Amino acid sequence: MAKSKMKGGFAVYENRCDQCLFSKDKIVGDARRKELLKSCEKSGTYFQCHKASLAGDDVCCRGFYDAEGSSIVQIAKRLGVVKFVPLPAD
Repeated sequence: MAKSKMKGGFAVYENRCDQCLFSKDKIVGDARRKELLKSCEKSGTYFQCHKASLAGDDVCCRGFYDAEGSSIVQIAKRLGVVKFVPLPAD
């Protein structure tokens, strides 16, 4: 199980990464992006940034957060538990 960068909060990167799912430089094709977002919507979860998963962390993609992509993002905002964390160094 991935560890969270922030205990007691919903971790979101301060900025989008250079390969953000919501940018032209995303590392997946448009069809896969659509599948990923549909899966997040269906399960009521969020899109975890691939840089977080590579580092063994659990951090919401900033692009997903900005797009308010799911109910969990809305809930975290309403509860005031969003914690912005820096992107890992490349």
